[in-house]
Amino acid sequence: MKTFNLIRERFVEMATCRDVGRLLQSYLDGELDVQRATKVSAHLEHCLRCGMEVTTYAHIKDAIARVVERGEVHPEDRLTVERLRHFAQSIASAQPETDV
Repeated sequence: MKTFNLIRERFVEMATCRDVGRLLQSYLDGELDVQRATKVSAHLEHCLRCGMEVTTYAHIKDAIARVVERGEVHPEDRLTVERLRHFAQSIASAQPETDV
């Protein structure tokens, strides 16, 4: 019975990670309501996997911001930034919001 409970807990945690993953971009952009933001934040405190995703998203956002701040963007950088934006938008639009 202990094995079943452990498997069940892992499944519930994975579902939670999936739900949180769908909200990470909105969380980083400060677009979540207080209740959802609090739940995502609490999850991130103990979940290494989701924490790594947040770190990755944050690095991408910082890199894009630095390129934009420089003003004069090299054509290759502009293409890279546009691809990253398109990729981020496609991820965001493909993942319906869930109740966390």
